[in-house]
Amino acid sequence: MKNVVVAIDDLHPEQGWGCEGDTQVEYLSSLNQQYGVKFTLFCPSYYHHKYKLTKDWVSYWKQFDWIELANHGHYHNVKKYTKDQIGEQEFLELNFIEATERIQESLDVWEQCGHKPKGFRAPGWGIQQDAAYAVSNYFEWIAGHEQINQGIDFKNVPKYFVGADGIHETDNINLYGETFRFQSHIQGDWNDNVWSEENYLHFQRVVKYLLSQYNGLQFKTISEIK
Repeated sequence: MKNVVVAIDDLHPEQGWGCEGDTQVEYLSSLNQQYGVKFTLFCPSYYHHKYKLTKDWVSYWKQFDWIELANHGHYHNVKKYTKDQIGEQEFLELNFIEATERIQESLDVWEQCGHKPKGFRAPGWGIQQDAAYAVSNYFEWIAGHEQINQGIDFKNVPKYFVGADGIHETDNINLYGETFRFQSHIQGDWNDNVWSEENYLHFQRVVKYLLSQYNGLQFKTISEIK
């Protein structure tokens, strides 16, 4: 039996980035209602030092059984380096102690919002080895990138999940083991795999195609993948 996982990065309490009433949120709801699609949402806990997670915002998403909320770092920003140098790869500039402190800060915010994330993906996907050892102590699974995180050891994590195809891609649809793995961002001018109307309609066609080809296809969050 084949599975489909859809992951979305960068949601936070800013209008247009994953709030109730946003067009992108309506797209996700429509895909769930029509086809049963589930989503794993990667959320920074204090995006750009401006948008901290709130209990109301987290509670809104937790009401849906087709949503999993996961940790996506704290600030999704850098301080030691410039964005021109490393983008917003927050954990690429942190050592073990700094990464431990940063994750604890992040999880404190999540706790105040009444949720404990099971999974983690580093902002910008980049992470240095000492920071990887640090975050591995706090989560049941880590989501990474097969190129960006090549050679990185997430020590003692029971499950390591590799993101793959963008929701916008049309060349081919790849099966990784028993799972189709789709990656996206809620929005952002710097990404092609955002939830625009064009990408939403394209991914809707992809879902229809997969359902027509695979009997018993199951949509799952990352935590539901064995």
